[in-house]
Amino acid sequence: MYKRTLSEIIIKSFKEGFVTIIYGARRVGKTVLLGQIRKIIGDSDILSFNGDTSESVDALNTNSEVKLTKLVENHGTIFIDEAQKIPGISLALKIIIDKFPNKHIIVTGSSSLQLARGSHESLTGRNQSFTLFPLSTTELSSGFQSFQIPALLETQLVFGGYPHVYALPTIEEKKKYLADIVKDYLFQDVLSLEKLDRPENLKRLATLLAFQIGKEASLNELANTLDVSVKTVSRYIDLLEKSFIIFHIDAHSSNMRKEIAKSKKYYFYDLGIRNALIEQFHPPSGRPDIGELWENFLIIERVKKHEYSGTQVTMRFWRTYEMAEIDLVEIKDGKLEAFEFKWNKEISRTPKAFKDTYSIEAKTINRNNYLEFIF
Repeated sequence: MYKRTLSEIIIKSFKEGFVTIIYGARRVGKTVLLGQIRKIIGDSDILSFNGDTSESVDALNTNSEVKLTKLVENHGTIFIDEAQKIPGISLALKIIIDKFPNKHIIVTGSSSLQLARGSHESLTGRNQSFTLFPLSTTELSSGFQSFQIPALLETQLVFGGYPHVYALPTIEEKKKYLADIVKDYLFQDVLSLEKLDRPENLKRLATLLAFQIGKEASLNELANTLDVSVKTVSRYIDLLEKSFIIFHIDAHSSNMRKEIAKSKKYYFYDLGIRNALIEQFHPPSGRPDIGELWENFLIIERVKKHEYSGTQVTMRFWRTYEMAEIDLVEIKDGKLEAFEFKWNKEISRTPKAFKDTYSIEAKTINRNNYLEFIF
């Protein structure tokens, strides 16, 4: 079992009068994370609920202050796993935290669809949220010497970071496990909480985006391929993002005429899921999409680093209409850093238009120095 970085962060971040919400995809380890938090704080005073059970749903699906008070008053810490399954959970949480502001309340959700909507309605200014990602390189390499860590890279690029993947001894078992997640779990929350006219298009769209990681996605082209409206594609992409399957970064522009300003690139939270969608589990050597895999890997590992450290950074990409581009631009406290990602060991050249505009050179991130970038 891997110790999750978020366990210590959540314990240290407790605020009186706030509900802690942990988001993350199914099977990413939220229940295990709660177990690790329980172990740290001791479990004698914890009241636990699971939104997958009818008993928990019946107990918490109420706005009765009397009932909720009797339910929780003798416990200092309350865990609610898969809280998005409980109708009206946000109102129940508001009632509890208003009545008992000194209690630790930690809830998890594998989809932000219902829970986040309710949180905005009833818990505005009363919640702090965290995202539990698939295993980071830092978590996977705990106890490793630095020279041993690159040995993880091939598995990370092909099979991603879902914790159970690393408990499976064979490649075939890893492939089957990820294929089963895509088939049985990946879209479960979307389909249970949102009515879709053609639900099969959700997977088709995710698969199309899986072939386009690191590229600017055209909503018009996606809509034409799926034979749906651009509005429907936009909605489905929003659902995929709220289910922690994909995320996007925007284009960076200083309003120069030659710079792309409104484009987006989409990436996957987990490369194992991405590869399962396109049914490609070949090793990195010789893969035609190794550049895209490498870029997605570095972007998501960088996201994990910033999120877990609490660093406030805006992540963007840069491109001109003449196709000069920078893979990643980070903006922190008004200062820019630029990065180019290369699977091989060559050093990339910073486009002249970028240097002339921003007066900085892009740093090349390759297999020689990537650990400095993600740790």
